[in-house]
Amino acid sequence: MLKAIRLRPPPIYAGWWVISAPFLAATLTVGSGQYAFGLLIEPLEQEFGWTRTQINLSLSFTAVGSLIAPYLGWIMDRHGAKNILVFSMLLIAVSYLLRPLMTELWHWYALSLVQYAGFAGASILPAGRLVGIWFQRSRGRVMGITLMGNNFGGITFPPITTLALGLSWHWAFINLSPWQGAYLIFGIIGIVLTVYALMVVREFPTRRQARGEADALEDDAPPELTGWTLRESARTKAFYAMTLAAMLGSFTYSAVLTQIAVHLTNEGVSPAAASIALSLLAACGMAGKFLMGLLADRITARYALMIDLIGQGTFLTLLTLFAGTSLPLVWLSSTASLPFVWLFVPLFGFFLGAFGALFPLIVQDAFGIKRYGSIMGVMSVTMAVSAFAGPILAGISVDLTESYRLAFLIVAALFFTGALALTQAANPKPRA
Repeated sequence: MLKAIRLRPPPIYAGWWVISAPFLAATLTVGSGQYAFGLLIEPLEQEFGWTRTQINLSLSFTAVGSLIAPYLGWIMDRHGAKNILVFSMLLIAVSYLLRPLMTELWHWYALSLVQYAGFAGASILPAGRLVGIWFQRSRGRVMGITLMGNNFGGITFPPITTLALGLSWHWAFINLSPWQGAYLIFGIIGIVLTVYALMVVREFPTRRQARGEADALEDDAPPELTGWTLRESARTKAFYAMTLAAMLGSFTYSAVLTQIAVHLTNEGVSPAAASIALSLLAACGMAGKFLMGLLADRITARYALMIDLIGQGTFLTLLTLFAGTSLPLVWLSSTASLPFVWLFVPLFGFFLGAFGALFPLIVQDAFGIKRYGSIMGVMSVTMAVSAFAGPILAGISVDLTESYRLAFLIVAALFFTGALALTQAANPKPRA
């Protein structure tokens, strides 16, 4: 008698569980800290009487994450990504759990300082190291998937925040304002994700885990990581070209992403349509990370990033100049038209999303993974410039011209300059 054959599904590669932690960390940090930020401004104004300028000033603390990135990178190179990831997520969670207790403006700034101090350690630094170790043959694709967490946060946290603001927080021993309830939810999510990262993240694959993805290990000892030191990389032209490109490209977050919804409404787009456009931008950013990551695996990350910066510059220019106009669809009817916003927002979002995934890849391609944290951390310091200057540039543009057009066109020119700088960032050859 023939026995039934029981088919077992192939086990999931352990690396996917590992990189799920930085994916979810990025979801929390970017979704709650940037995409949901604007929804909490009005409740805070009503509760404390703070001005919008006073509340928005807390965004400047994003520069803190860039300034401490070299120190975090140095620690990560020596003690692993897990410790940095867990500690940074815990900082962010605690900053949210303490928000319901604040009563003064300086409390808001102090907790924002704690929150943004954890940004670099909860996103790009551990994601780059873990992907580089666990997915040596498909770094571009997997880096794109991992950093999709940024955009996933843009899709999930605004609805979560809206739901929290609509709930009544007066039960039994709980008597909170809606904004306090929202931050309490953020903090609880942060604690849960911190515990999850503590459980699933491992620094290196074992021999059994490495089978089918990384090069097979002869035993269960960690693989030997190769690459340049920070001192060696700082002596190359490529290091400074990449650093300049990173600084110029990161203006997309500080000067454009936080202001684009307001720009669209200023150009005649309805607030409801602008909200939908922001969600569409986030969704297309996920596609950009994945597809441009695939492209990086084929043509190198440097060329993919050059294409990305040119794409951002082109479609930001078009979005700036034509957001309020429409394309006539004469083949349908004499009155049919397609607003240009629905063409240019998805395309700009596609390239905007890809930037964060491609930059760690060019650093790894050029200088290896051994001292990735130290090198990436020092390069990230310059992003503090864009974090400070971006909002100021946008504000000056509105004050002088009552429009974001001047600021956005300047940022588009910076993107083209960053692409030009990368022509000097060819992978350096090791010194004899």
